[in-house]
Amino acid sequence: MPWRAAIHDAIASVTNGWGRERHRGELRVLMFHGFTNIDHDGLENCQHKHLHVKRFEALAAHLAADYDVLSMDELVEHLETGRVLPPFPAVLTFDDGFASNYHLAYPVLRRFGLPATIYLETEFVHHKQPIWVDRVDFTMHRAGRSRQELVSLKERLKRLSQEEILAAAERLEEETGHRLGRADREDVPAIYHPLNWEQVREMAASGLVAFGSHTHSHVLLGRASPEVVRHELLESRRIIEKESSRPCVQFCYPNGSPGDFSDTSEKILRELGFRSSLTTVGGLNPPSCSPFLLRRLGMTNDLRKTQFEQYLAVGNASMRALIPA
Repeated sequence: MPWRAAIHDAIASVTNGWGRERHRGELRVLMFHGFTNIDHDGLENCQHKHLHVKRFEALAAHLAADYDVLSMDELVEHLETGRVLPPFPAVLTFDDGFASNYHLAYPVLRRFGLPATIYLETEFVHHKQPIWVDRVDFTMHRAGRSRQELVSLKERLKRLSQEEILAAAERLEEETGHRLGRADREDVPAIYHPLNWEQVREMAASGLVAFGSHTHSHVLLGRASPEVVRHELLESRRIIEKESSRPCVQFCYPNGSPGDFSDTSEKILRELGFRSSLTTVGGLNPPSCSPFLLRRLGMTNDLRKTQFEQYLAVGNASMRALIPA
């Protein structure tokens, strides 16, 4: 009944306020991927990583009113110098480089004056080659497979090397006869479309949006050789800096779970001059944390407004499983 929902939301609002106060000073790094303005059924958005823009608008309004939203550059400056963070710091991060970041999220960022960093997988943005995760999602969706089958398959694939993952995706496409192909084709669902460099340059020129590296080809760096790690970081940074005319010094790990990063990858990041790295490990970050291996909160389409606010306030990773970046 409507009155029960109203009472529930009122109680949740008070509880969330207490939770936010209890975690004063702790850092919230929010993780987004793509956005949508329609409801997606089936497997195209089965892990809810493409957030409905109406939910993003509500979350942006909440952040603007109740949190101190920093750019990633501002956050790193605070952490490197030991400057005290504001009482309720939050940072917005978007993974991969979907075109919906520009078409749907960017107007909301401008309306509320919220800074954000988009981490580009440059093979996706520059060469329009879809990320293997999206290739598998698309093929399984078109082949009529179940959500359970898809989730199980992707979990198995994540334990393989990059070469084995790509070979498995190729076999799946051949077996089913369904292939995503270039991600910018008109017949491909809009949620799979990548940004183009004109959009990147426009957002960068606004001063609100910065760009970081998400590797060149979405390689899971914890399983890669030092040579592959260096290539992925350098090639991604080279393309981003050439196309955006801005330095690229922030990094976000593909998938980002334990095992997807290592002491070796962290050492190489620092040697190459990167100033931060993000994971998908859930939770808040203490005020005096390192700018490397930061935890994040995955913001996805299956959370109600009060759940968004609770998750943001207390960073309770047990509320939900973070999705892979």
